[in-house]
Amino acid sequence: MAKITKINYFTKERKAKICPDNQEKYSKYLKSNIIKNKDVESTTFKSYESNFSQFLVFLAEEWDNIGLYSKEFFDNAIDIMESFMTFCQNTLKNNKKTINNKIAAVSTFYLWSMKRGLIDRHPFDKKLDRMKGANEEQIINSYFLTDEQIEQIREGLKNNKKYDIIDKLLFEVLLDSANRIGCVEKLKISNLDIENCVFTNVREKRGYLVDVAVSEETLQLIQEWFEFRKEKLDNLEVDALFLSYYGKKFRKMSKGTLQRRIRLIGEIIGLEDFHAHCVRKTTLNNIYEKTGDLSLAAEYGNHRSTETTRQGYIRPISKAQVREKIKEMINMRKENV
Repeated sequence: MAKITKINYFTKERKAKICPDNQEKYSKYLKSNIIKNKDVESTTFKSYESNFSQFLVFLAEEWDNIGLYSKEFFDNAIDIMESFMTFCQNTLKNNKKTINNKIAAVSTFYLWSMKRGLIDRHPFDKKLDRMKGANEEQIINSYFLTDEQIEQIREGLKNNKKYDIIDKLLFEVLLDSANRIGCVEKLKISNLDIENCVFTNVREKRGYLVDVAVSEETLQLIQEWFEFRKEKLDNLEVDALFLSYYGKKFRKMSKGTLQRRIRLIGEIIGLEDFHAHCVRKTTLNNIYEKTGDLSLAAEYGNHRSTETTRQGYIRPISKAQVREKIKEMINMRKENV
């Protein structure tokens, strides 16, 4: 049986950060259900309460206590829930079944809210992929790409006709910038500073404005894309960087479509559960490994705390690497004696 890792994360200090209004909304839901199911108050509902409390702490720390019924939550629901799943996986070391249970706890709250007429729709119902194989595997795979895999993806995007310039551009922008897919989705032509190779004032989660940096090589690809659009598509009339055509109209490509493209890109290296967060983790980890500066990686990833970067975005070293580091330290001490 796999060893279970217990993380003492939800301290009193962290729970104290929870927005009182969010806590009150959930308490009403809990009381309403306990009345109808008193016999499971100390079992099932204790578990649900614990899972939802963890979600509220996550919202407090990563989303500035965003309101559970707010328009901002509904607009960003998929991004919020996927990042919560990643948090559960990387920081809490939860297995797939546990993560699915936590998502169910949140979903049940919104189903109750709909029945009570407090909201008019469920923010992520049938839009969120649950963890597959929850009964067979310990946790969802989370990948740090090697340099060889990055080059393999580039070759596949170049030589396989199933991929187009949008796929190439999407991968390179994600790799260069280490931004979340929700941020990359919002890139606009009007925000591109060509001279400095950066998209400025792009809205991140919680409405923060950030810059999205790209390499000179990616900038050339962007300009090729612009020329293609001028000649064959919308003549750059749509301000969005990523463009799609549906409903007999050119418009900004949705985040869901971008995510599906990323999953298909993963097939090049044989990864069926590849997602944009893997690219983000890869870039931030590479920054840390090449510079040794954790604060630099945290700043580039728009993290408020280096602890967030350390826990979820830095590749754990292997026992073999630990052994080699010990040897190096012993040899250095011998040389200095």
